[in-house]
Amino acid sequence: MKIILIEGLPGSGKTTFAKRISQYLDANHIDNKFFSEGDLHPVDLAWTSILSETDLERMITEYPQLADKIACHVKQTDDGYLLAYTNIEIDERSKGFYDYCQHFEIYNTDDLDYFFREHVKLWESFVKENADTDKTYIFECVFLQNHINEIMLKYDLNIEQTINYFRRFSEVFSEVEVKLFYIDQIDVKTIFDKTINERRSRNKALYKDWIDHVIEYFEGSKNAHLKNYLGYDGALRFFQERKELEHRILQGLDFEVVIAELDKDYDSVFDIMKSNL
Repeated sequence: MKIILIEGLPGSGKTTFAKRISQYLDANHIDNKFFSEGDLHPVDLAWTSILSETDLERMITEYPQLADKIACHVKQTDDGYLLAYTNIEIDERSKGFYDYCQHFEIYNTDDLDYFFREHVKLWESFVKENADTDKTYIFECVFLQNHINEIMLKYDLNIEQTINYFRRFSEVFSEVEVKLFYIDQIDVKTIFDKTINERRSRNKALYKDWIDHVIEYFEGSKNAHLKNYLGYDGALRFFQERKELEHRILQGLDFEVVIAELDKDYDSVFDIMKSNL
């Protein structure tokens, strides 16, 4: 088994690059599988509700019109159920569904040890089940982004503690071939503004704009007010500081990291990726 990790700030093209790598591997007859953020994911819990059987029954009772769709995007685990809820299309009758599901996300915990432990458990299980395969697995956001956001917004870790967190997390890869592609934005503000415009909602009655969701998420966190991650300016500052911290983390990892600078030419970034596969 080989694992490819794609990381970078929002707007870096992580999903697009992951898909392009998968297509490139397909064209070269290399068995691979790409998992997107928000899928029923083997190693990540972003956009996923963690449900007991009672929770699931209550959800279906609350939203009976979505029962069939829920059944298509839920899987049973040893401890209960996981629901990839953003894959469920909603309408006016069920416009509160996403907010309802968010209450069951792991991101509601204030226990970083629990957050860390549950993700390590997923990785250990995945590695154990697939270690002897010849397949390449491609993941976006699952190593840096979905952890560093929580650390910066909710927990009082200093730089060394944060670096140590990721060193400990990377131990799950000790017996696996791993390569991390980091898309390094040269101009964070320009790409941030571009991402805001590209991620406008088509129906604001049902779906918030991306930036509104980001600001709401930030402002509901413990450290947003302490560090002034408020509004547009605060969100931009957060991502600029996150980039600096991610560079520090990458320097301390024991597996291969390839950093590709992104200005405006996304194709040149992909060329760097292809030459390092």
